[in-house]
Amino acid sequence: MTVDTPFMERGEIYLREPRESDVDGAWYAWLNDPEVTRYQDKGIFPNTREKQRAYMQSASSSSSDVLLAIVHRETGTHIGNVGLHDIDWVHRSAQLGIMIGSKDFWGRGYGRDVWNMITEYGFDRINLNRIYAWIIKENVPSLKAAEASGYKIVGEVPDYLYKNGVYYSAYYTNVLRDEFKRLE
Repeated sequence: MTVDTPFMERGEIYLREPRESDVDGAWYAWLNDPEVTRYQDKGIFPNTREKQRAYMQSASSSSSDVLLAIVHRETGTHIGNVGLHDIDWVHRSAQLGIMIGSKDFWGRGYGRDVWNMITEYGFDRINLNRIYAWIIKENVPSLKAAEASGYKIVGEVPDYLYKNGVYYSAYYTNVLRDEFKRLE
């Protein structure tokens, strides 16, 4: 059994590095679940453990991505992933991506905590000035989590995502370092 050393922690969850055991668990299957990927550009093509392993290795070795596993402290369950992607080291910006894949852990406020933790990481540890995220308009829980950390809607793109015969519009949200709201 692997003993976890949290990279960051808050309340009932912590973040750590992604592992092979995560891929061998439910991670790859979350991306095949239409309910989990409803508001994401994932779940369009079948996912496999091999594809997920390749993604994990690519992101883990990338100089423009930080990928972390979200773990429920009490049970040790890997419940999702969060990352900063397309990190621009010159302009000090990055795109936030998050997925709470384990539906048993939805609706508990963990998404809000993770949005806040990864934003704090981006500003305090790697010296970013702006973090942005695309949020499908109908994805109210993600929008609320973003707003709790100070993210603001700064634009809207019609027909941003096409899934299952429907076009979804998206909000472009971002937060600057001096607008960030730290959760206690």
